[in-house]
Amino acid sequence: MRTRGRTNFSKPRRQERGREGFTLIELLVVLAIISILIAILLPSLSGARNRSRITKCQSNLRELAGATLRYIGQQDDRFPVNADCTNGNCVYWNGHQYFGWNGRLPNPNGNQWIRYLNRELGLELQEQTSDNARLAECPSDDGAPGQTGLTDRLFDALGTSYPLNPILCQGRYSDWKYRGTDLNLSQIIQPSQKVLVADHVAFGLTYDGFWTGIRPGWHDRIRPAAVVGFIDGHADYVVGRCGLREWQWYGEASGAGFIRDLPRKVHWEVLEGCE
Repeated sequence: MRTRGRTNFSKPRRQERGREGFTLIELLVVLAIISILIAILLPSLSGARNRSRITKCQSNLRELAGATLRYIGQQDDRFPVNADCTNGNCVYWNGHQYFGWNGRLPNPNGNQWIRYLNRELGLELQEQTSDNARLAECPSDDGAPGQTGLTDRLFDALGTSYPLNPILCQGRYSDWKYRGTDLNLSQIIQPSQKVLVADHVAFGLTYDGFWTGIRPGWHDRIRPAAVVGFIDGHADYVVGRCGLREWQWYGEASGAGFIRDLPRKVHWEVLEGCE
């Protein structure tokens, strides 16, 4: 008897082993996608870090401005002097002597800096590594070779990244002497627009940018920029050459006309267009 054969429809063979890896083209595609994402995210991350440093700088300057105003209130409404007159030989600096740690460089008299405002800040006899001393450090401090002759950060060399506006402290003990007497806080015109304390590079927004080391600036690789604390106690991030005008450094000035009428100005070269 003939046996009818059974037709076998075989199922497709299943792949017995999983794939062992990516093909070369798949790897290249993944790497290309990762590269694109990194290129997109890096500027955002860098901008966020820079913004964080600027915010820290603003916080520092608000504290330094507040301490300065407290000191003035205890000194018959007068700003601190800007000289070291040891043995009657007065020497001056551009505002870096008021707060911070001692710094590695002595003042022009060969002495330690006179930190008039450290007591108001609780910074007396601070070392560079002290957490309190960091109040005088700009997190973006990149030095100013034109000022110190060094490539070191200002905080390392001079003990602070932030000078007090030295023009406010001119008077009886100043070698510039455009003002015959000390300036009182009550004489300040438009205190919300007058510079009290700032990043060192803030001077480069108005004056010759070489000695301030503002090329490039600490906070911006393209544009001059600095954080500035004003006499009313607030702090702003100021961007752009001529972001500050010369009259904003003079407490009793009301505008550019005041500057033109000064019998003697400080001997800084004002950038063209920033009068």
